[in-house]
Amino acid sequence: MKISTIEIKNIKGIAYKKFQLDLSPNKPNILVAPNGFRKSSFAIGFNSLKSNKIELAEKNYHKKDDSNRPVLSLTLSNNITLTADDNQNTIKDQFDIVVINNQTEPKSVVQSFGGRSFAKTTLDILPTVLIQTIPARVDFAYSSASLKTLFGTNGSKRNLLKNISNLFNSPKLLDKIQEVDYSRFTLKGYTELIESAIAEINEQSGSGDDIKTFIGTNLLGSFRSLDEFKKLSDIINSFGFPEIENEADAYLAAWQLLQVKSSMGANFLKACKYQFYLDEKEHYTKTIESFNPVKDRFDIKPKKEGNSLVIKWPKADEISNGQRDILTFIALLLKTRRDFKKRDCILVIDEIFDYMDDANLVTFQYFISTFIDEMKRDKRRLFPILLTHLDPLFFNHFCFNDSKIQVNYIKDIKVKSNQNILNLIYNREDPSIKDTTDAYYFHYHPSPETIDISTEFQALGLVKDWGTPEMFFKKVYREVRRYLYENDTFDTLAICIGVRVQIEKLIYNKISAAENQRLFIEETNGTKNKLQFAQALGIQIPETYFLLGIIYNTSLHLSQGQDISKPLGLKLENGTIKQMIVNIFNE
Repeated sequence: MKISTIEIKNIKGIAYKKFQLDLSPNKPNILVAPNGFRKSSFAIGFNSLKSNKIELAEKNYHKKDDSNRPVLSLTLSNNITLTADDNQNTIKDQFDIVVINNQTEPKSVVQSFGGRSFAKTTLDILPTVLIQTIPARVDFAYSSASLKTLFGTNGSKRNLLKNISNLFNSPKLLDKIQEVDYSRFTLKGYTELIESAIAEINEQSGSGDDIKTFIGTNLLGSFRSLDEFKKLSDIINSFGFPEIENEADAYLAAWQLLQVKSSMGANFLKACKYQFYLDEKEHYTKTIESFNPVKDRFDIKPKKEGNSLVIKWPKADEISNGQRDILTFIALLLKTRRDFKKRDCILVIDEIFDYMDDANLVTFQYFISTFIDEMKRDKRRLFPILLTHLDPLFFNHFCFNDSKIQVNYIKDIKVKSNQNILNLIYNREDPSIKDTTDAYYFHYHPSPETIDISTEFQALGLVKDWGTPEMFFKKVYREVRRYLYENDTFDTLAICIGVRVQIEKLIYNKISAAENQRLFIEETNGTKNKLQFAQALGIQIPETYFLLGIIYNTSLHLSQGQDISKPLGLKLENGTIKQMIVNIFNE
């Protein structure tokens, strides 16, 4: 199952938008759009889902007009549409949903000085409530001495009934034994067989080890015939506790555990829940401590506040944005793992990672990847939706396995792919044209009229007329004019080539010595290196030439079927970048 489309109506900056996404489960789904595109409106829609409807804060209605009623719909790949509006929320019927976003909020405090009032504003980090309600403390009513007496004559024999208090301190064991059907132990067949076996054990003489040998020889068959007793024993045995040395120990430990459960009644489950809470708290504490980059200054850990487990953070101005973002993200993801109960879950992460340094961003991606792996192991479907302005194709910050990420460019832009240019790029490494296309097509050369590789182009299925560079660049510059001066779709790859060649041409014309011009053309590879070569000659290079590297440094070494037109188009739509390109073509 995939999420095919998401429709949003009347939420914050979105009047109506239908996103064609085809989101895959258990993969990072990265939604890329420039700043100002209203990605946060997307996140607000999901964050406003209540159990039975969508409910916006007053400031989040489109145009702040509450007559613009919000709607959020998901269409799945099985053609089922789930909708949340004023009267329903069928999305929550199928999905658990969590949104992780920036956790800072301004706080204003009015202070008086000299009879005048002043408002002092600070930026606070919202406390993170990891567990809303801490379960009541209930201890296990386990007494080794009491159970030995209850067992009978041989209960106190050395090494027969081990002290198993350690088992009650193991949350993983306590969780696993919830799989046992304890109602079976009230059946007559169970009670009679177990009571008979205990009586037979108490009739034996010798040491505790002698009696366990007797159990192993004569009674294990009977114990194994009781399916749930065997299941409980096998679970205990599987944990490798030092107290459990053999199968007889496991059955005797199971008997003790059953006595404790029976004597405690409903309190047994309450005691389990309290142990689960202690284990969670310890896990949260160690995880936050391990990744706390400011532990030398701040002791950040979960603490009980009222009846909740809460992390309180330092003031926002006391730690860096990146430190704040990674710590709050880890805490919120820990909470999310606890809150997700359904088979299908949606996790929306709204840009909080965009300003992390490389190390913290790797940490962020590690936690996402680990969470995905956990969900897959449990045969569940997690849809992580990462909203960002950072394009994985252009930035090294993203280290996710390329085969495991899905990138969607959610802003509609007027771009097109020219398949003929793509075919030229796909074939540029062919030995028959490689050297020529590198020198005359993908970089500036002062003598394009000397080249004619029409025959080679035709043999490769390329446009024969483009076998002369002059004809190829007529197409390129036609696209450049369309981009700069017409409100029409344009081919981004042609713009990339045009910008690269134009800048190299402008630099070449500033070089006076013929030998240096030759070195520039023949010996210096890459536009950036050509810029640096010219600078080393003492030529003043406008800063614009370097800044436009965001366009001309786009790799034009593409694999068959690969197309970067849309991500490149997002950058070319930026008004400042467009004006810089206008300027270089007007020089």
